[in-house]
Amino acid sequence: MHITRRSLTAALGLAAVTPFAAGRSMAQAFPTRTVRVLVGFPPGGSTDIFARAVAAALSEKWAQPVLVENRGGANGIIATEALSRSAPDGYTLMMTISSHVTNRPLNPNLSYDPLRDFTPLTLVARAPFVFVTHPAFPARTLQDLIRLAREKPGEINYASPGTGSSQQLAVELFANMAGIKFNHVSYRGGAPALMDLVAGVVPVSLLTTTQVLPMVRDGRVRPLAVTTTGRSAVMPEVPTVAESGVPGYDADVWFGLIAPRGVPPEVVARIHADTSAALANPALRAQFTSQDATVINGSPDAFATLMREEDEKWSRVIREANIRIE
Repeated sequence: MHITRRSLTAALGLAAVTPFAAGRSMAQAFPTRTVRVLVGFPPGGSTDIFARAVAAALSEKWAQPVLVENRGGANGIIATEALSRSAPDGYTLMMTISSHVTNRPLNPNLSYDPLRDFTPLTLVARAPFVFVTHPAFPARTLQDLIRLAREKPGEINYASPGTGSSQQLAVELFANMAGIKFNHVSYRGGAPALMDLVAGVVPVSLLTTTQVLPMVRDGRVRPLAVTTTGRSAVMPEVPTVAESGVPGYDADVWFGLIAPRGVPPEVVARIHADTSAALANPALRAQFTSQDATVINGSPDAFATLMREEDEKWSRVIREANIRIE
């Protein structure tokens, strides 16, 4: 067959255009079936609430079912392992939290790498923690707590939802920056830690603002400071740690949507764009505000940068505090 210069040029041009056209067509077609959103924690918590809010909005946008699947256990590791084994086609996603990156230095034998083995889609939101004490404990401000801790290094107990939890890491960062030392008491979740704080078994804890809000309002616990750089929306009268004498301190829990590594860029762009549109809806944003979370709506690149930064930050805290999960 004789090939002319014109036919060769046309063929080459078609070859150059085809991948772009195919990618665009793939993104426009996606999704054509049910999408799953994994959650590494039981139903009812903030992660589950946020995942269901986003899933409902995406289901309406896509005219396809978007189902939340709770796979609790091992601080989110069980669900993340399932995600890592899923096909990189955009049909299996996960609403993950800060422990996604801190699980690596805490668990050296993980079957996956939290930075390399996943595709960041959207940094959804961030929420603060709050230092709280039992009302009988003689610390009415964070500066009081620092002073008492310096007078009795390592003697003041604090409760966390578990060894390696974001709350424990946030307290250890605070102690390091303030030049003090506490004694960690690990619980199986925030609820039992809060129960023992209210009962006076432990004098200090760091928990989510929404978790302690009812107890703050009726005087069963005393808030000292929130951990983010800005004040809490539900406790605006409570100062930040930075305002309370530890400048530069910042710790929180973030929520983000991820997928397995290798999802086509066009599908990543489609999921992020549609998630962004959902997060701009005032009704959906109100669900986040009710949990004292600030909608961030960060791009895939911004989310990837945050995860790298958080990996470095908390790996250093874990190493310096010698935190180990037995």
